[in-house]
Amino acid sequence: MFGRKELAKLALEKQALLAESGLHRLTIRMELQNLRSATAWVSEAARWPRKLSPLTILLAPLAGFLMTRVSRRPDSWLSGLVAAAKWIGPLYTMWKRFSAGANKPEDGAAAA
Repeated sequence: MFGRKELAKLALEKQALLAESGLHRLTIRMELQNLRSATAWVSEAARWPRKLSPLTILLAPLAGFLMTRVSRRPDSWLSGLVAAAKWIGPLYTMWKRFSAGANKPEDGAAAA
Protein backbone atom coordinates (compact mmCIF):
# COMPACT_ATOMS: atom_id res chain seq x y z
CA MET A 1 0.00 0.00 0.00
CA PHE A 2 2.37 2.73 1.21
CA GLY A 3 6.13 2.53 1.09
CA ARG A 4 8.38 3.20 4.05
CA LYS A 5 9.30 6.63 2.75
CA GLU A 6 5.66 7.62 2.46
CA LEU A 7 4.87 6.29 5.95
CA ALA A 8 7.84 8.17 7.40
CA LYS A 9 6.71 11.33 5.61
CA LEU A 10 3.17 10.92 6.96
CA ALA A 11 4.49 10.27 10.48
CA LEU A 12 6.59 13.42 10.25
CA GLU A 13 3.60 15.46 9.05
CA LYS A 14 1.54 14.01 11.91
CA GLN A 15 4.18 15.10 14.42
CA ALA A 16 4.27 18.58 12.88
CA LEU A 17 0.48 18.84 13.07
CA LEU A 18 0.46 17.67 16.69
CA ALA A 19 3.12 20.24 17.58
CA GLU A 20 1.19 22.97 15.77
CA SER A 21 -2.00 21.91 17.56
CA GLY A 22 -0.22 22.16 20.92
CA LEU A 23 1.00 25.65 20.05
CA HIS A 24 -2.52 26.69 19.12
CA ARG A 25 -3.87 25.33 22.41
CA LEU A 26 -1.25 27.29 24.35
CA THR A 27 -2.04 30.43 22.37
CA ILE A 28 -5.75 30.06 23.08
CA ARG A 29 -5.09 29.52 26.79
CA MET A 30 -2.88 32.61 26.90
CA GLU A 31 -5.46 34.74 25.07
CA LEU A 32 -8.23 33.47 27.34
CA GLN A 33 -6.16 34.37 30.40
CA ASN A 34 -5.50 37.84 28.96
CA LEU A 35 -9.21 38.26 28.27
CA ARG A 36 -10.10 37.22 31.82
CA SER A 37 -7.61 39.62 33.35
CA ALA A 38 -8.71 42.45 31.06
CA THR A 39 -12.37 42.00 31.96
CA ALA A 40 -11.92 41.33 35.68
CA TRP A 41 -13.10 44.86 36.47
CA VAL A 42 -16.55 44.12 35.00
CA SER A 43 -17.56 41.80 37.84
CA GLU A 44 -16.27 44.31 40.39
CA ALA A 45 -18.15 47.13 38.69
CA ALA A 46 -21.34 45.08 38.76
CA ARG A 47 -21.06 44.79 42.54
CA TRP A 48 -21.00 48.57 43.15
CA PRO A 49 -24.70 49.21 42.48
CA ARG A 50 -25.60 46.49 44.98
CA LYS A 51 -23.26 47.99 47.54
CA LEU A 52 -24.57 51.53 46.96
CA SER A 53 -28.25 50.59 46.78
CA PRO A 54 -29.15 51.42 50.40
CA LEU A 55 -27.30 54.72 50.20
CA THR A 56 -29.01 55.58 46.92
CA ILE A 57 -32.42 54.87 48.41
CA LEU A 58 -31.66 57.33 51.20
CA LEU A 59 -30.08 60.05 49.06
CA ALA A 60 -32.47 60.04 46.06
CA PRO A 61 -35.30 61.94 47.82
CA LEU A 62 -32.80 64.46 49.15
CA ALA A 63 -31.37 65.00 45.67
CA GLY A 64 -34.87 65.46 44.25
CA PHE A 65 -35.73 67.98 46.95
CA LEU A 66 -32.55 69.97 46.32
CA MET A 67 -33.02 69.92 42.53
CA THR A 68 -36.58 71.19 42.97
CA ARG A 69 -35.43 74.04 45.18
CA VAL A 70 -32.65 75.00 42.77
CA SER A 71 -34.94 74.87 39.73
CA ARG A 72 -37.44 77.30 41.30
CA ARG A 73 -34.91 80.10 41.53
CA PRO A 74 -35.28 82.40 38.52
CA ASP A 75 -31.51 82.89 38.10
CA SER A 76 -30.53 79.22 38.27
CA TRP A 77 -29.05 77.34 35.33
CA LEU A 78 -31.42 74.46 35.99
CA SER A 79 -34.50 76.61 35.44
CA GLY A 80 -33.06 77.71 32.10
CA LEU A 81 -32.39 74.11 31.18
CA VAL A 82 -35.94 73.09 32.12
CA ALA A 83 -37.37 75.97 30.07
CA ALA A 84 -35.27 74.92 27.06
CA ALA A 85 -36.35 71.29 27.48
CA LYS A 86 -40.00 72.31 27.32
CA TRP A 87 -39.41 73.69 23.81
CA ILE A 88 -37.62 70.62 22.46
CA GLY A 89 -40.78 68.55 21.83
CA PRO A 90 -42.78 71.20 19.93
CA LEU A 91 -39.74 72.32 17.90
CA TYR A 92 -38.96 68.73 16.94
CA THR A 93 -42.57 68.18 15.84
CA MET A 94 -42.47 71.34 13.68
CA TRP A 95 -39.13 70.29 12.18
CA LYS A 96 -40.51 66.84 11.27
CA ARG A 97 -43.58 68.41 9.62
CA PHE A 98 -41.52 70.83 7.56
CA SER A 99 -38.96 68.21 6.56
CA ALA A 100 -41.75 65.80 5.55
CA GLY A 101 -43.34 68.55 3.44
CA ALA A 102 -40.01 69.36 1.78
CA ASN A 103 -39.44 65.70 0.85
CA LYS A 104 -42.92 65.26 -0.69
CA PRO A 105 -42.79 65.76 -4.49
CA GLU A 106 -44.95 68.48 -5.98
CA ASP A 107 -47.97 67.37 -8.08
CA GLY A 108 -46.64 69.21 -11.15
CA ALA A 109 -43.22 67.60 -10.83
CA ALA A 110 -44.74 64.12 -10.59
CA ALA A 111 -46.81 64.65 -13.76
CA ALA A 112 -43.81 65.81 -15.85
